[in-house]
Amino acid sequence: MTVSVEQSRWFEKLVKQFRSLPGVEEDTDQNAGIILKITYNGKRRKITMSQSVSEIRDQKKQYYQIRQTLTELGILEGQKYVPPKRSRNPMTPQMVAARTAQQKEFEAWQNVWATIRLAEMSLDREYELSIMKDYY
Repeated sequence: MTVSVEQSRWFEKLVKQFRSLPGVEEDTDQNAGIILKITYNGKRRKITMSQSVSEIRDQKKQYYQIRQTLTELGILEGQKYVPPKRSRNPMTPQMVAARTAQQKEFEAWQNVWATIRLAEMSLDREYELSIMKDYY
């Protein structure tokens, strides 16, 4: 089964989200596609993503590897943002800006998780439709 237009859109959306995050560097490899080097909380991992994957099984494996890498980095799915406790001293504008940036980064990583899950559900739907087409 070939890569559908919808899966190409999910791939592009996911890569775009990764590019916009701090601590993510992108390299390209002629064979592998896109290599993302993610640094988060002092840990560094590498993700290889390829749009040329044509089998559903391989695409699912690719999404699984992305999820595993994010989990290894400590970026867990479904967490809620809990800001640090406020001190008795008033917050400076720099402190407010830093906390806001931290919250936006946290939410961006959660959006990456949501995109991965939506792409996987879309892949499952495509697989089920292809099975039904072959059956009927």
